[in-house]
Amino acid sequence: MLVAAFGDSITAGVHLQEEQTYLYMLGKRFDYAIRKAGFPGQTTRDALRLLEAEVLAFRPDVCILQFGMNDHVALSETDAKVPLPEFKTNLAHMAEQLQRIGTTLVLCTIHPIIEGDGRSYYYSRHPQQWYAPSGVSDRIRNYNAAIRDVAAGRGCMLADIEADWERWLAQGNDLGQLLRTIENSGSNDGVHPTRLGHERYAACIAARLGGAL
Repeated sequence: MLVAAFGDSITAGVHLQEEQTYLYMLGKRFDYAIRKAGFPGQTTRDALRLLEAEVLAFRPDVCILQFGMNDHVALSETDAKVPLPEFKTNLAHMAEQLQRIGTTLVLCTIHPIIEGDGRSYYYSRHPQQWYAPSGVSDRIRNYNAAIRDVAAGRGCMLADIEADWERWLAQGNDLGQLLRTIENSGSNDGVHPTRLGHERYAACIAARLGGAL
């Protein structure tokens, strides 16, 4: 059994040791071979060019698709790196190509982030006015709705990371436990998951994979 994960810096596991990443945890939990195809900064537009060489050529039994954290990023008040309609089309095309070779798919939604302000976290790197009036979190929710639509339309499993984290936060937990912060890493990040964040990814995905493997 080969399980591939195709995505961005979250799948790459930046800032973490290999054993702290969600794909490694899944491989250990289910005792299967893994192929990590995570590339920092990658969008679905980039992924279409790499799909054949990085994923299809290995004919994985299962593939986790983890995209959107870079696609949604604003380039101006009117433009995104990958506009929502194109993002949805790209994701559906990758799903179709993988299903054509018999791969079982798990699509992940985008996790919540720490927005901050002009001096800290997300808005210190991305102008807040480009996300007016509703903010970046609302934009991420729109991309997540597209991911859910593709999963339903293609008959894929959905690891709803956003919903899982929101339930965890509703229990009185702090988002800063799941994401790199000044307090836990010395980094003004607020986007990339900590080891605990990856544990939640692994648990959410495992709950979907458990009956399929």
